[in-house]
Amino acid sequence: MRSFKKCVAAALILGMSAGVAEAAISVGFDIGNVSIGYSDGYYDNAHHWHRWARHDDMMAWRGAHADMYHGWRHDDKRHH
Repeated sequence: MRSFKKCVAAALILGMSAGVAEAAISVGFDIGNVSIGYSDGYYDNAHHWHRWARHDDMMAWRGAHADMYHGWRHDDKRHH
């Protein structure tokens, strides 16, 4: 019985640790942190480059901020 209790306790501790680790690495998309968008990604307000994590994120931002979205790649030499 003592061995069973130790196994249950260990499983609970590992489960809680995994939940904390998972929460620490989950990343969300903050539409308010995009300053200018391109077809291949966006610059955030600190001017760091990011790829769109999901096509739906790009579509939502493009729909709400059409004036700041460019339908070409950010490194397209024809648009510099």
